[in-house]
Amino acid sequence: MKILNQIRRAGFCLLLVGFVLTYSTISGAQTDSIQLLNAFGEPGSSSKTAKIIAPKLEQYLNGSVELKFSQGQNAGVGAPADGKTMVMSTIGLMALLPGVVPDYPVNSLTDLRPITRTTGTPDMLVIRSGLGINTIEELIAYTNEKPDALKYFHVAPTSIHRLEFAAIFGELGVQATLDTARSNGNDDGMAGITDGTLDLMASTSPYMTQLISSGAAVPLVVIHPTRMPLFPDVPTLLELGATTMSSGSWAGVFAPGGTSDEDLDRLYKALEFAMDDPEIVAAIGALGMEVNLNESPADFSRFIESEMQRLRSAAEKYDFKTD
Repeated sequence: MKILNQIRRAGFCLLLVGFVLTYSTISGAQTDSIQLLNAFGEPGSSSKTAKIIAPKLEQYLNGSVELKFSQGQNAGVGAPADGKTMVMSTIGLMALLPGVVPDYPVNSLTDLRPITRTTGTPDMLVIRSGLGINTIEELIAYTNEKPDALKYFHVAPTSIHRLEFAAIFGELGVQATLDTARSNGNDDGMAGITDGTLDLMASTSPYMTQLISSGAAVPLVVIHPTRMPLFPDVPTLLELGATTMSSGSWAGVFAPGGTSDEDLDRLYKALEFAMDDPEIVAAIGALGMEVNLNESPADFSRFIESEMQRLRSAAEKYDFKTD
């Protein structure tokens, strides 16, 4: 009898284990979490995208997604290549600076593995309200008459927006003086536009739309291949004949270097699943951005290579230096 009871208990345990395993398979239960490291702070355009897509990533990957912000240019470099880490970064850190800065510490094609671009982000040139300048043509005429009257700010000396201002000056003939007293980042520049101590600013649309919506700024130019649905009457740089820096910004997701092709494909499909959702598309569009995925990780790698070359050429044309 004792042996029979032991056999029954063993059988029950095996049955219970089988049930748990079956449930785990059916429910997709997973104890491992995925880290999504964001190069920039939580208010940033790319970080907002990460927050929007995280729930859909969790749904596809059957696990939690832990968001970390302000991880910097080295985010993900040297992290375990186990398919459990993703990095959200942008054109500046992944294409501009690697392409133009000697000995830049991150090679976005080898230290990391590109997965896909996530969003195309229009950049915008705005001017503070109250100056009586409402179009780019009026700005050009005003600065030709008063070349030193207006102050501008480009977010940071190493930002893509500094190069965009160089193109606006060089190809449209706008003139203005750099406000060197500003702190790097969007906050101080936006405060200056709002309080009237700064005249011109260029940055990504999620930041600039805040200034426009509040009435503090007037949009003059969209830096993107097409006009923005939010501001259909505002022309693009391309329409104005400025071609060097007309594409705006983008954000993309990377994995640590050494991540397997299998894990890379799984993460790509998760991002594809998330950003195919109409609610995700609408939420990103409401910020002035657009969903813009690559066809594959290999396609994203080729895109980054082409972006490095494009930005390197623009930097040489306008003598862009970061030192």
